[in-house]
Amino acid sequence: MIENTWRDEYCPGYGHVYCDCPFTVVTTCDGAWTCDDIYYITIDVMAYYDTNGDGSISMSDDIDESHLAEINALCDFNGNGETDVCEVHQCLVMIENDWRN
Repeated sequence: MIENTWRDEYCPGYGHVYCDCPFTVVTTCDGAWTCDDIYYITIDVMAYYDTNGDGSISMSDDIDESHLAEINALCDFNGNGETDVCEVHQCLVMIENDWRN
């Protein structure tokens, strides 16, 4: 963050540096999901609900309207009446972060 602030001041237009932390943080939180967990849970959710394989959960799938309404109320972030795979992933991240808080 300090480096990027310095670059903004002394080298405008040079661009920012982004680095992932190479250190392992040794903390535990029983039951916490990792990014890999969320990825695989997303795949499981889509395999279960996206029965026609089009990448979204909608009335085109074998789902009752009330169940779809519940999913969309929580995860249909763009409000188009269906929940696509990216919205499922984003929703699971949101749920995990709420749980961690």
